[in-house]
Amino acid sequence: MTSILDFFTKLIDPSGFMPRWKCGRWDNLQGWTYILSDINIGISYLAIPLMIFLFIRRRKDFPYTRVLALFCLFIVFCGLSHIADAVMFWFPIYRLNALILAITAIVSTATVVVLYKILPKALSLKSPAQLQVIIEEQTKELKNSNEKLRESEAQFKALVNHNKDIITLFGSDLTYKFVNDSLGFFSNTDLSFYIGKTPEEVLPEHPHTEMFVNTLKAVLIKKETITYEIESTTELKGQGYFKVEMIPLFNNEGGVESVLTITKDITSIRKNEIELTANIDRLHKLSKRLEYKRNVLQDFAYIVSHNLRSPTGNLISLRDLYSRTKDQESKEDLLLKLFSVAEQLSNTVQNLSEVVNINQSFEIHKDELSFEKVLQNLMISLSAEITSSQASITYNFSACESISYPKMYLESILLNLLTNAIKYSSPERKLSVSFITRKEDNGLIILECADNGMGLDLKKYGSKVFTLNKTFHHNSDARGIGLFITKHQIKSLGGSIAIESEPNKGAKFIIKFNEIETL
Repeated sequence: MTSILDFFTKLIDPSGFMPRWKCGRWDNLQGWTYILSDINIGISYLAIPLMIFLFIRRRKDFPYTRVLALFCLFIVFCGLSHIADAVMFWFPIYRLNALILAITAIVSTATVVVLYKILPKALSLKSPAQLQVIIEEQTKELKNSNEKLRESEAQFKALVNHNKDIITLFGSDLTYKFVNDSLGFFSNTDLSFYIGKTPEEVLPEHPHTEMFVNTLKAVLIKKETITYEIESTTELKGQGYFKVEMIPLFNNEGGVESVLTITKDITSIRKNEIELTANIDRLHKLSKRLEYKRNVLQDFAYIVSHNLRSPTGNLISLRDLYSRTKDQESKEDLLLKLFSVAEQLSNTVQNLSEVVNINQSFEIHKDELSFEKVLQNLMISLSAEITSSQASITYNFSACESISYPKMYLESILLNLLTNAIKYSSPERKLSVSFITRKEDNGLIILECADNGMGLDLKKYGSKVFTLNKTFHHNSDARGIGLFITKHQIKSLGGSIAIESEPNKGAKFIIKFNEIETL
């Protein structure tokens, strides 16, 4: 232990040793050749690690940096040993040189061990010639792959461009990256104009641009496909219906790097659906009309049974009495009663015939009729009754001036409304009758006829107003047929009629001409 301590404390102490010039017979040529050679070797050894360090610094991908580091240490200590050997010609630092040699031995041994371990791997490395062959093979494969990729891309573009749907690709910055040729069927704009631009830049004034951009943003955020339908106007094809599907395309990290949009022209499909819906609606209305007619015929059977039973029974009874009566005066009296009952029966049959004619008319020719002209013609025909009753008749058809309707039906409806107003006018005041029309947003045409006549107690008679042979005042000419026929004329063409009235305050009739749903 003492010798080791003494070795390190006297590491550069030359005592006990003589300079190398004094050991042996050195002449200047031998000595300086030895010294200069050692110094040159030492400096060269120290320069080599510097070169290796610069190499490692620039080639950080070199796989064996540990080995190079050991080589650097080994060469550094070899260089130091040569320099120390040259210095000892003047300063005999044998102890320091011994330490340098010992460290050099340790480092060299470690280098040998590491080299032994990596030698199989180093031997497996390809030679430049082998690497050149591999590069050439891979270059050829890459070239073939690129050619196949170009062919696939050309096939894909041909497939996409021949697709009738509009296909576009948007980047995450919401700019067009690709547009297929189908867009040219809807717009005259050159397709290259779209690339690199946003939808706002391409179609700044289009009403659906904002919705389109907002949906693109939603796809990028939600990372899911969004589909919606719009009705839009295009430059070349005008108004149409379109189904837009936006599909997110993901990168390797799971983020959305682009959005594929497929816009399908569904105009023909939507028009067919609209037409189908309209046909279904027409069939539904037709079904209601048929159901109404069936109910009318059923009611008509009851009416016929009820209204004909009484007069025919009376005729049979009077006939039997007439055949059994011997008195001539009584026979004449019975004969007058027979004539009266027969006349009543004839009137009943005539009324029922009118109802039958209405219900047998399934499709009646319609004309475009002016409410004002029809009413004025009726007012001329009824001028005597109007003058006699001193009636004031006003109308306002500005909201809806005309209607497509059977002429005889409209004339009959207005005639019954007008004659009823005159027939049931109040003796307490001058008769006033007004006609007005309205048209609702859904196309429903409404006619209102209001008067200030005698009116009706609807709580008492409301359910009987439009029934056959029902009268509610003591007028001698009342038959109870007019409103019944009017109702059936209106309802046979898909409309409805209602009444608002109070006793001695007049009545208002409200006719909805094309409200088939009320049946």
